[in-house]
Amino acid sequence: MDNLTHALVGAALAHVALPAGAPAPRRRLFMAAGVLAANLPDVDLLYVGITPPPLGYLLHHRGHTHTLVGLLGQGVLMAALGGLVPPLRRQLALAGARFWGLMAVALASHLALDAGNSYGVHPFHPFDSRWYYGDAVFILEPWLWVLVGVPLAWNAGGRVAGAALATLLTLLPVAMAVVGIVLPGALAALALAAAVLARWTRRLSAPAGAATALGLGTAFFAILFALSAVARAETRTLLEPTARGEIVDVVLNPNPADPLCWMAIAVEKDEAGGRYVLHRGTLSLVPAWRPPTSCASHRLGRGFSAAGAAPPAWDVPVAEALERLRSLGERDCRARAWLRFGRAPALGDGLIRDLRFDNGRGGNFTAMRLDPDHRDAPCPANVPSWAMPRADLLSRDPIPRSPARE
Repeated sequence: MDNLTHALVGAALAHVALPAGAPAPRRRLFMAAGVLAANLPDVDLLYVGITPPPLGYLLHHRGHTHTLVGLLGQGVLMAALGGLVPPLRRQLALAGARFWGLMAVALASHLALDAGNSYGVHPFHPFDSRWYYGDAVFILEPWLWVLVGVPLAWNAGGRVAGAALATLLTLLPVAMAVVGIVLPGALAALALAAAVLARWTRRLSAPAGAATALGLGTAFFAILFALSAVARAETRTLLEPTARGEIVDVVLNPNPADPLCWMAIAVEKDEAGGRYVLHRGTLSLVPAWRPPTSCASHRLGRGFSAAGAAPPAWDVPVAEALERLRSLGERDCRARAWLRFGRAPALGDGLIRDLRFDNGRGGNFTAMRLDPDHRDAPCPANVPSWAMPRADLLSRDPIPRSPARE
């Protein structure tokens, strides 16, 4: 998730954890610790350069710091660093179990939020290095900003801090609407929800407002996971009758602020035909009321087709040779490293790229130029041992077995 969402959750957790009547220094300590711990796992961005781009970002972001073992190490490190600063050491001695509980939950919240989208995490490394994908929450979700941020803006800070947060929560969705990521109807729904929430929560105490924010955010998260299951089943229903092979994976992302519209990529393994096919489209969960062509992902994506209409229509499928992908995995060490990240590998123009992050308008941070001879470029350093999401395609076993978990 984006760091604003992480920060809002950390701030809400801090207000819930604060003991009644806590003095100002302790309130500042709890707030700083909650926001910092909720964002700390993204410290991995500081060392992605230990592996050449784009592999460094792909393999190290959401890497070791986004594991349960990594969270434990970060908690111990924060406690040790706090003990080295005398003013903090005194406050930590008085903070008690509530503070350490806040630290643990705020760190865990980062991993829980990141697990919700299609980028994936591998939380159980080194015991289990498989990727796990929530496929339920877009990385920038304005509904979470409103549901968690509005109660905080009204109840969990001074007037200046509250006004600043309210301004930020207003400007960000408006900016997304200006570029077309959020449609006008969704923006109006966000504004109405923010007004209702502000009126409902303005008289709550700071702990009650923060608890309300966390409850609403959790409920919305759960709803998205339920809708994701519906979208997955609908995608399979649309594609399986015409697929020549096995649908081994379905990648899903809801449109920002619009959980009735979903971006879908289905991965088909056609062993008999010697190919795999990536089917991509926009799915509407209520096509009779909300045509998929009205969804933001369809309108923004160049040439994207829409699924969920009658008859169902998708983009022109991206078909690739299984043997070519397998040869890359066996002979090209850079491609083999890339395949420890890529979930929807597309080949073309001398590049390998992940179709999850291709909006049809050019530019894809996962794109990596391939070496046609598999020997000119040196092998990348510091490649972690993540399981390959598309081991099911790389294997010559006709029965698809993917190490990734949805």
